[in-house]
Amino acid sequence: MALVDLESATMMESMRIDLDKDTGPLQAISQMAGVISNWEQLAQREIRGIVAGLAALHDASGTIVTWPNRPEWNGFAFRDTFAALVGKPIVLFDDANLGALGEYAFGLDHSVQQLLYVVVGTGIGSSLVLQGNLYTGARGASGELGHITVDPWGERCPCGGIGCLQMYASGRAMERIAQSKGLSITRASEVFHLASQGNETAQWIVTDSLRMLAIGISNAIRLFDPEVVVMGGGMASRFPDHYRSLEKHIQDFLGTLPQRNVSVKLSALGEDAALWGGIAYGLRMFGKIEELEGVRK
Repeated sequence: MALVDLESATMMESMRIDLDKDTGPLQAISQMAGVISNWEQLAQREIRGIVAGLAALHDASGTIVTWPNRPEWNGFAFRDTFAALVGKPIVLFDDANLGALGEYAFGLDHSVQQLLYVVVGTGIGSSLVLQGNLYTGARGASGELGHITVDPWGERCPCGGIGCLQMYASGRAMERIAQSKGLSITRASEVFHLASQGNETAQWIVTDSLRMLAIGISNAIRLFDPEVVVMGGGMASRFPDHYRSLEKHIQDFLGTLPQRNVSVKLSALGEDAALWGGIAYGLRMFGKIEELEGVRK
């Protein structure tokens, strides 16, 4: 969460609230609402609006349709309930979309026309920016890279699909696979640490996860032909050397296609990419800028 001064486009306050997997939606938004109220009193100015991001598919009303990693949130009217609690207008995005806007507006050191943003954390998401605008698809459901099929004979995903990339290359997947192979771990970060210590099982899990991720990203590159791919999310931020190696793997999968020379970069904004995307959208929403391209300048 961040409190932003629109005139200077700077963060006045920021806070991270860690929600464990059992935290329900009402409990979560109550915590956020409390922070917002405190910030408004501290700033002695009215907060004009809220830009929020969710790692879940939601409909036009802001109700969560499906959240594979938090199924107990499915059907929750997030936007209306949150807006009623804080008394502020809320614009709701997929968090990968906000991350893509953040990287496009603030993260890159040069202008591009097409950007593919991939976020790897407990799940996997993606978003495409074309000429400064998000491509959201006919139903607002584009960018579900984590739910493309990479193994047609694979495991059933909580989304209902079979063999989804998220089941093999996300943080949650690495935890599940490691535990099934007898490793005593509770977090994906422990798998990386074991791999660095020479544990062969952990090394195999990390290698296979990155291979599956490279397959998924390669397919997205073939389809959209972006100028640059930006890797973001908690996993890429904490283990940059591993995710930096994706460029070579992706180029191998692309063979001799023209897209094989696509640049694959780590996020410059890290886990704050979605926050900066919210700032970029807020600046445009409140008329401080006309185009996101102008933010970087």
